Amino acid sequence: MQDRIGNDIPLADLKIMALDCQATGANPARGHLLEVGWTGASSGSSRETIISGAQSYLISLPAGAGIPRAVRRITGITREAQEGTKSPESVWQLLLSVAGNHNLDRWRAFCPVIIHFARFEIPFLQELHRRCGPPGAFPLEIICTHEIARRLLPELPRRGIRAIAGYYGHCMPELKRSGEHAIATAFIWQHMVRTLESDFGICSLEHLSNWLTATRPTGRLKRTFPMNPAHRRGLPDKPGIYRMSLKDGRILYIGKAKSLRQRVNSYFRQKAPHAEHILEMLTQARGLAITRTDSALEAAVLESDEIKRHSPPYNIALRRRQRRVAFCTRDLTRNAAESNQHYPVGPLPAGNTIKAIAALGSCLKDGFVSVVRRDHRLGCELLSLPPEYAPEPDCLEAGFEVFQCRYQRRFSRQSSLGFLTALGARLWREQLAAKALEKGVSAAQLDENNPDQLQDASELEPSWSPDDIVAAVEATIRHSAYLIRRARWLCLLSESALVWSPPAGSDDQSKRIIFANGSIVERGAATTSAAAIIPPGHAKSFRMRQNNIDLTTYDRLRVVTSEMRRIIAEGRRIELCLKPNVILGREELAKALQWV
Repeated sequence: MQDRIGNDIPLADLKIMALDCQATGANPARGHLLEVGWTGASSGSSRETIISGAQSYLISLPAGAGIPRAVRRITGITREAQEGTKSPESVWQLLLSVAGNHNLDRWRAFCPVIIHFARFEIPFLQELHRRCGPPGAFPLEIICTHEIARRLLPELPRRGIRAIAGYYGHCMPELKRSGEHAIATAFIWQHMVRTLESDFGICSLEHLSNWLTATRPTGRLKRTFPMNPAHRRGLPDKPGIYRMSLKDGRILYIGKAKSLRQRVNSYFRQKAPHAEHILEMLTQARGLAITRTDSALEAAVLESDEIKRHSPPYNIALRRRQRRVAFCTRDLTRNAAESNQHYPVGPLPAGNTIKAIAALGSCLKDGFVSVVRRDHRLGCELLSLPPEYAPEPDCLEAGFEVFQCRYQRRFSRQSSLGFLTALGARLWREQLAAKALEKGVSAAQLDENNPDQLQDASELEPSWSPDDIVAAVEATIRHSAYLIRRARWLCLLSESALVWSPPAGSDDQSKRIIFANGSIVERGAATTSAAAIIPPGHAKSFRMRQNNIDLTTYDRLRVVTSEMRRIIAEGRRIELCLKPNVILGREELAKALQWV
């Protein structure tokens, strides 16, 4: 920082601008500014003042510039959202105007700008000044809260903006947007100002500048976790779910465990090889709550339901978000939210899956080549590919022509649904056999839901040939047929009774649960086999079962299916009663679960 008159203003009284940028690349040479946001604050500003003062602006991109898929995913900003954007010049002038108006000291041209991890923003802001500002030195005085955190909090597992904001008790939204990041930076600054004064006697910008210059960040220390170790001492060696939360009680993560003691304490081992997002979560977690269950299977079911109820930010797979289930027509071209005589196929996960199935239905109805000639977009949807990863139209048409010639006789004799399920089953069987041969195990030992074992279309290289396109269409058919089989299985499972034995060496009793409408309606110790437990809804029609399965029930029954597979792999006894005299034992279930 340059010496200026006014550097002795107390940090607690200093008016600052918290700022954040989002961009299409890592630096101005590789990308463009996409969004800039800021808010004004001081150490004593209220939460409402910081939030209400936040402003953010999308910036118009140069002609021909796009937004990379990864940036769209983490920000939610699409090319369509670029309508109504501001020019870089107007945003830069507005930023300088606001920074000047925030100034409370007549001797200071602009208030200090606070940025978390300013190494990213500074090159973009300097480029903005070079292109849009008057000649002269870069006008902003920038303070990096990440650099302060490296000195104040060296023992924390992570010091990114989400981790530090959560450490101080501020929960950030999932999408990375400049306005929300600026708000979080302001909260971080408020907490740091108080700590700098109380622990180090740093009360002014001059003191802060001297301290940052004179001190070096401490090397990586032994991890210290904010959660009080007393919260996890004495946890039971029993199954259940655990909830990690911020200090205000908001839930960060919900997990299941066969042993709560072992699972929870595994997070806090010094050399545990956690993923980055787990270390980020552990930097924020202060609270811990548990719910015991009678079995690991019931813990898995409760976890799924609780994730839907609370939508914790660090749970990904089972959150509701924009997910839903849908039902298709027999020709696969249309879908609806409920099953009836016109939409009998499902429930299926909506989104790209339904789009791919609908595109397949159109191709089976009108011919693959003619459809892709009419609408290149449908070809991309059939392959479940975003436009930027799609093959060229000529290559796509050539691949569809090869596929159509290869399977012409088959789909000319069958309905769309019949073609999909029959060819999908054949392709599934072939892939199971190939993977089993490759791994040296039987097909029955493979877990079809494991992405390390079964390939999908997303694994294909981005350089395309007609043979690649045929393989991608086959992958879509294989996966779609699998989802249709799984839908039928989940409908059967929704009205059933399950009995299973405890793990080897356990003194627990065998367990039983009874499902009705896809929910557990009865549970307890099993004193008899499943044959003696008749599911109360066994006589319900398939259509009634379909319409009882919403997203929560769909995920719950998927989890139960995975747990059944685990019980079988452990060699335990298991029986499933679907209706009187229809009992699937361990061997029958093992065969059935290969396909669902």
